[in-house]
Amino acid sequence: MLKIVDKSAQLALSLFPQAYSQKRGYRTFHFAFGWKKNKLLAIGQNYPDKPSSKALRFARMFKTPQTITYPYLHAEIDLVSRLWGKVHIDNHIKIVVVRLNKTGQLQNSKPCKSCRTVLDALNVEDTWWSTNEGITNGKVLHRIGGYKEGDRR
Repeated sequence: MLKIVDKSAQLALSLFPQAYSQKRGYRTFHFAFGWKKNKLLAIGQNYPDKPSSKALRFARMFKTPQTITYPYLHAEIDLVSRLWGKVHIDNHIKIVVVRLNKTGQLQNSKPCKSCRTVLDALNVEDTWWSTNEGITNGKVLHRIGGYKEGDRR
């Protein structure tokens, strides 16, 4: 799994310059990577500047009232929508969510309550997210560029 985490971090850093050049006004950039058996299935990205019909559709489908009220597309939901109907989404899917600030540094990207509701309903259990210190699943902290066995979050 840590190989997937490293690949996701590298991909986020490689996607960052283009995302930043297109949306300089954004404070942070979220990317969600969907993996199955070490194969990248899709990449989702957040779009916080305008309401999204895609976000609203999934909010209604999974009954997440916060997103129904404020239907802005989160990276996790963009990822799920890209997989929807193409791949069976279940506990074999691994998701890594990476958030970078304007200078390309890792930031907290733990899925919000609405995104967690959707992922739980789909039985996606293996979710990792970035923090200021590395990438974690809530139990193990993986420091990008080096991993120390036993690091806990």
